[in-house]
Amino acid sequence: MSRQMKDDMGHVIHQVFEMDGVQIISNPSVSTQTTAFGAQTTAIRVATTGHHVHIAINADPTATTSSSLLPAGWVEIFAVKPGWKLAAIKGDGAGSPTVSITELV
Repeated sequence: MSRQMKDDMGHVIHQVFEMDGVQIISNPSVSTQTTAFGAQTTAIRVATTGHHVHIAINADPTATTSSSLLPAGWVEIFAVKPGWKLAAIKGDGAGSPTVSITELV
């Protein structure tokens, strides 16, 4: 699904979001879920620190070390549906990651 829009001249219009709450997952040694995203949440901003993590996003996600990888120090924006959740688990090796999930509306 593409969220890219263009104006009448063909220039890309970058979507701007309002921040609507933050959830933190600290050192998830097992798959750890957020609470459900709000009724107006259409995207999330995910930032990581400390160590890489693996994430899954859907209605009832379970993250495994085979799930999508986010490196430490990385920021990414994902499209989501209201009520979905994010699950995270830390990657192999030492380290204590923190995952910050900001709901965007």
